[in-house]
Amino acid sequence: MARNFDDILKMEKAEVVANARRKADQILLNIHLAEVRARMDKTQAQLAQALGVKQPTIANMEKEGRDLKLSSLKRYIEATGGKLRLDIELPDGSHYGFSV
Repeated sequence: MARNFDDILKMEKAEVVANARRKADQILLNIHLAEVRARMDKTQAQLAQALGVKQPTIANMEKEGRDLKLSSLKRYIEATGGKLRLDIELPDGSHYGFSV
């Protein structure tokens, strides 16, 4: 009988799974920053100009493994024309969302 991914995770050490989830979350954050910019049809240079920084700063923000401050993320999103909203999933499965 074939095992599904959830079954495999249950058999793995908790610390290995937690580390993998942290890495996956970081990769997703990086992908989404560049994706948001692309969806707004903005170049890194245009975004840099809107933020008053140089293009390499934007490239660095989008770089894999970069840990952004919430205030930097907010400025980045607003420079694309968007608004940042947080959605927090609580342990009971309910969600609490608010604008930043």
